[in-house]
Amino acid sequence: MCCMMMHAMEHSQHAAQTTTANMTSNEALLDILKRRYALGEITRAQFEEMKRVLGVTQDPAPAAVAPEHAPH
Repeated sequence: MCCMMMHAMEHSQHAAQTTTANMTSNEALLDILKRRYALGEITRAQFEEMKRVLGVTQDPAPAAVAPEHAPH
C-alpha cells in the first residue's frame, strides 16, 4: 500500500511539473507572437493562425494596432 501511495504521488508531481512546463512554454510562445505582431512583423491573421497551429489559445488576441503603428 505504501508503495502504491508513493507511486501515485510521483505521478501527481510529474503531472504538475509537466503542466507548469507546458504553461511556461505556451506563455513564451505567446510572448514571441505578441512581440512579432506588435513590431508589425506579422499580420493579425498570421498571429491568429500561428496561435492556432501552435496550440496557444488561452490568452485573448492583442488589442488592435493604432493606425500610425500598423504595418504598411
